[in-house]
Amino acid sequence: MWLFDEGKGNIATDETGGGLDGEFEGKPKWVKGQFGQALEFDGKGAYVQIPGHDNPTKAITVSAWAKSPGDTWNQHGWMVEKRNAYIIHPNQGTKNVAWPVCNGGCWNKPGGWNDGNVGPKDITDWHMYTATFDSKTGKWAIYIDAEEASTLDLAKNPIDADSGPVNIGFDDCCGGARFGAVTIDEVVIFDVALEQADIETMLDGMHAALGVDPTDKMTTTWAEVKVKY
Repeated sequence: MWLFDEGKGNIATDETGGGLDGEFEGKPKWVKGQFGQALEFDGKGAYVQIPGHDNPTKAITVSAWAKSPGDTWNQHGWMVEKRNAYIIHPNQGTKNVAWPVCNGGCWNKPGGWNDGNVGPKDITDWHMYTATFDSKTGKWAIYIDAEEASTLDLAKNPIDADSGPVNIGFDDCCGGARFGAVTIDEVVIFDVALEQADIETMLDGMHAALGVDPTDKMTTTWAEVKVKY
């Protein structure tokens, strides 16, 4: 969990205490975020890299707040990327994001990487992009601002294990030239597929979500989730 609230320095702290602190590459810029501070990426070489680690394989939720400086995404890939396991993948020249997952091979078996791509009307505003996959059910989903925007039924295979880094603002593909022009806030990764009610609690920020009484508003308790990542 990387909330980007430091406001200075070149380290994005892993708020779970798990030691997966992100390191700046290039020159990400501290700016005002949706909640507290955020990081602005120039699309030319700035990104954050989370150290290599084993990704969840049974189920996953990946979420990030993002705001584009332009009416369409500047480049493919890059929002939250762990090749070859999963990517929240903006599609260049559009307002849409894809959610490619390697489930018994890449991507979105038995379909293709771009299946189910979707986006909001205006990406120059802040939006919370949340993507989930549960290998037990095969359910794949993209939520925008906690509203279910796209769903697929994928093969019920585990997510492929990958021990490499997670990149935020960079997609290590195709010659390594995919950098996002974007401001990003509150990146979180869980090894459960959160339900919509859980995702809704994140709309007020992760500090608020972690303070919610799980017996009151949540279907997945943060007591379970907080120990992940």
